[in-house]
Amino acid sequence: MSDQKKPDKLIIAVVQSQDGELVERTLEEANYSFGKLPSVGGFLRERNETFLIASSEAEIPELLDLLSSVAKRRVSYLATPIDNAPFPIVIPTETVIGGANVFELDLDYFEEF
Repeated sequence: MSDQKKPDKLIIAVVQSQDGELVERTLEEANYSFGKLPSVGGFLRERNETFLIASSEAEIPELLDLLSSVAKRRVSYLATPIDNAPFPIVIPTETVIGGANVFELDLDYFEEF
């Protein structure tokens, strides 16, 4: 980012691991500075990747459009047991997974070396 304006925002984007490689490739092509960390989600215990992306205030709308275009939501099925059944009966329950959870933080200090 040395040829661009210094970043004043830190974007934390948590995406499903299935979309992680595509998000990484897209951020590289758009010349964003970022770091990637593996993480595990809470609800379905899915594997995720957390991206720490340096950005300027003016780039935020473009970055959010970029993330929403590559981190897609999809339908998955979760095995749910029926309560009060005489023997265990599991029925598939439709749930939506994927997409991105995005957090925007102000950067007080940034140094690149």
